[in-house]
Amino acid sequence: PRKGNPEPRIIETRAGILNSIGLQNKGVDRFLAEDMPKLRKYKLPVIVNISANTVEEYGELAGRVCDGAPDVAGLEINVSCPNIKEGGVQFGNSPDMSARVVEACRRVTKKPLITKLSPNQTDIRENARRCIESGSDALAVINTVMGMAIDVKTRKPIIGNVQGGLSGPAIKPIALLKVMQVAEVARPLGIPIIGQGGICTANDA
Repeated sequence: PRKGNPEPRIIETRAGILNSIGLQNKGVDRFLAEDMPKLRKYKLPVIVNISANTVEEYGELAGRVCDGAPDVAGLEINVSCPNIKEGGVQFGNSPDMSARVVEACRRVTKKPLITKLSPNQTDIRENARRCIESGSDALAVINTVMGMAIDVKTRKPIIGNVQGGLSGPAIKPIALLKVMQVAEVARPLGIPIIGQGGICTANDA
């Protein structure tokens, strides 16, 4: 379970939302006991997003989800959250770390793995390539873009965690570029990409 980041957690910008929730959640045990029974009623494929602080925890989480809910359709591996101090950015911005996380998850399940890539890195193509080599079946591109907001009166950061992830219309051009770059690596290998970021209309999609 995660308590999440200190408040304030959300601020509106001119072209989107800056958030620093910190992945607040009830934990895997309560998720499996409380949420999965409700989700099964809809008779739809369920893809579970997982995030952890260490490579080993990612593998443990993947195993516990797939063992505890063998009917899940797949896992989305979040290695790219920009607003948590442990895990998150340090995994998503390092191809080596991203690859190790995917490998840890791949070892414990044969279910489809979708790796959620960060735009906040030097070369997203290299990260995509390493994740595919390590067993990722698909890639989600992109997560939010790192940013912050300042209160001009107090001259201090507004977000309790100082930094957060920017979403909304402002990041669509960034997402389009990153999707194209990842496609250069993924398309020849037949790896699908879930394009996301700044989608507000059908035309955006």
